[in-house]
Amino acid sequence: MGPIGPAVRPSRAEYGLGVDPERDVRLLTRAKWVGVLLPIGLIWAFELARYFLIDPSVPADSAHVFAALVMSGGAVLFALGIFAILDRTQRQLVDTNRDLAATHAVDSALQGDQGLAAILEAALNRVLEHTGALAGQIRVSGPGGQWVTVRRPDDLGESAGMQWAHTLLDETPAQAPRPAKTQRPGVDASVVDLPLAGSVATVGTMRLVFHPSADPAISMAALVDLAGTIGTAATLTTSLADLRREEHERAALYAVALQLTGRAELREILDTITQHARELLGAERAVACLANPRVDGDSYDWTDRLALADDGSTCLLAHPAAEGDIGRHNPACPIQHDGPQSIAMARPLHGADGFLGELCVVRRNGVAFTDRERELLAALADMAAIAVGTARLREAEQQFTIVAERDRIARELHDSIAQVLGVIHLRLRSLEAEVRDVAGLGAATEIADLAEIADEGYKDVREAILGLSESITSADGLEGALGEYLRKYARQTGIKTTLSCDEAARRALTPRGEVQLLRVVQEALTNVRKHARAHHAAVSLSEDEGAVTLTVVDDGSGFDPSRLKDALDHGFGLASMRERVEQIGGTLEVHTAPGMGTRVVVQLQQEETRAAHAPDAARVGG
Repeated sequence: MGPIGPAVRPSRAEYGLGVDPERDVRLLTRAKWVGVLLPIGLIWAFELARYFLIDPSVPADSAHVFAALVMSGGAVLFALGIFAILDRTQRQLVDTNRDLAATHAVDSALQGDQGLAAILEAALNRVLEHTGALAGQIRVSGPGGQWVTVRRPDDLGESAGMQWAHTLLDETPAQAPRPAKTQRPGVDASVVDLPLAGSVATVGTMRLVFHPSADPAISMAALVDLAGTIGTAATLTTSLADLRREEHERAALYAVALQLTGRAELREILDTITQHARELLGAERAVACLANPRVDGDSYDWTDRLALADDGSTCLLAHPAAEGDIGRHNPACPIQHDGPQSIAMARPLHGADGFLGELCVVRRNGVAFTDRERELLAALADMAAIAVGTARLREAEQQFTIVAERDRIARELHDSIAQVLGVIHLRLRSLEAEVRDVAGLGAATEIADLAEIADEGYKDVREAILGLSESITSADGLEGALGEYLRKYARQTGIKTTLSCDEAARRALTPRGEVQLLRVVQEALTNVRKHARAHHAAVSLSEDEGAVTLTVVDDGSGFDPSRLKDALDHGFGLASMRERVEQIGGTLEVHTAPGMGTRVVVQLQQEETRAAHAPDAARVGG
């Protein structure tokens, strides 16, 4: 809300109780002329009276006495007239000095580079001191159109029986058309309302309460001038604050723009945006809620929503996107309402793919957001949308590059090493029978061993090709990738495999967690093929209160548990699995015994679930 009306500054002549400087000058000039002309007039009047009245009718010796009496009376009247004029002038000078002292005190209080509330408090203290008012309150339209209210003294509420004074101050109008004084006989008090008229418009109202009912110690005209001075100072302070605010807003938007052009991480950009939103909008909390698209054919599900708060915390918002209802607030968000005065405002993030999320802020002071603040939040939301869209394009580009490189490596392995090992295995098998007949059993056995080694290498390469070829798509997720891999694995190795996947676990995992768990399963099943001599392997994925558990179990031969530590520290397979799990904040356990098979258990705590993970943390790796 801006200025509340045109400036109204009445002249002093409108107030009979006021001091008019022009009238004072006229009185002083009149006193000077009276002091000069009145004695001359009295002398001439006396001489004429003596010539025409006294001398013809009064004896000479008595005429002198009578003339002296008349002259003395004239002198007394002259002195009384002069004293009356001087006394009135003196009183008016005292009143003027009192008004000037109040004006100087208020002017001094308004000096300095202070906030609006601070200068209003200082000015109101001076007004109360020089007017003799019991209490006072100032209400002005401050920076950003927000109302600023200052009430003095602070300890008024501690006085017994003074609640009525609070009631009178609470009735301070937003706009006083003109200065007015009203009596409140019920509490023996008088109230003076003064418009705070700035140079352009009236920006607020000052109310003074006098108890017992009395006139202000300074003139009403001086009060009007003080109110005008305070209004002008409030206008200048508000304009300066608005200019500084605009400069701060431009600097904030420029800082975010620099991050966007500098290819900063999404978390860093959103953290900057939420911090600026909180500071610039005077909010207690700010949060960027991001929709997480889950592609299924040509449709998108926007119900899974990630939130990145200004304090770095994250959360899952389960409410569907409602772009038209921008003023709503969801209690699942880390921004919590703190009483009925909390006010939330949100702006949607739109990109080329449609709705990307929303930027939310909340105030707990009950002050409504202005149109300018809504525009600022919309600008920050647009920048957040650009950051989210850029991050997703960058992630898609990175994933495409990784998948393309995996496909290239898989093709090269298939066309070179796999083909060579396959040929070597077949040639050695064909030579085995010939060598047995010519060179004897020892040479044939050696060739058979070499054929087995070549066959094992061929299987390893085929399995590596299978692992490189498998990737997680947004349509099928981890469950789809695991199902396809297990089908090919069973066909190549002859080991029967089963998959059990909890839908809640699929929703909870982050993209990076999905990729790492897929690689862990591939490594575990490679160990099953190589060492376990198993007939069956089972993979299960479950979720319990935000924690995800992955289990790979086989019915193979198992091994001595005492070898686990050395395998985890120095072996390639288990050590690689543990490293992948630790990268996503999980733990790896291996349970085995000779003849009892092996069970690999991976546990991810809630920190690595989708409900508490920032979207930019998703990375495709292998």
